[in-house]
Amino acid sequence: MNSFVNLFIYLCVGTLGGYLASRLKLPAGTLIGAMLAVVSFKLLVQKSWQIPSGYGFIVQVLVGVAVGCTFYPDMVKSLPKIVLPLIGSTVVLVLTGVLLSLFFARMGFMEISTAYLSTSPGAMSGIIWLAIENQSDAPVVVSFHFFRVVFVILTAPVILKYLSH
Repeated sequence: MNSFVNLFIYLCVGTLGGYLASRLKLPAGTLIGAMLAVVSFKLLVQKSWQIPSGYGFIVQVLVGVAVGCTFYPDMVKSLPKIVLPLIGSTVVLVLTGVLLSLFFARMGFMEISTAYLSTSPGAMSGIIWLAIENQSDAPVVVSFHFFRVVFVILTAPVILKYLSH
């Protein structure tokens, strides 16, 4: 089948899943619904169809634009107040990822680059592209980040409610 037709099918399935999950008011329903719908569809048809090679570039540009649009010049004023927590939390998260990746690799669960990218903090879309570019086991990296994102999104409302009291 043509890779553009495959992409169109995935986009239709993902749009439907995202729409349904957002209507159900699931946390981050559009994102989670689209991911779950495409994964479910691929499990149902037992095939993984190719999509156009430039699609990843386009998606990365769109995500970059979307994130860039959330920036406002006034945000720079808050940097002095948050610079230490920002650097501190980043260092702790990266070091935790390094330690976990060393542990997973030494235990034989996966090779080191897959383990590091799987346990690294960051945007799933960016980390997955790093995994593909570095010839790591991308499905394993996707699984780690997919589970982490779903878990955080589903537990965040409960945790935030508890912390706000």
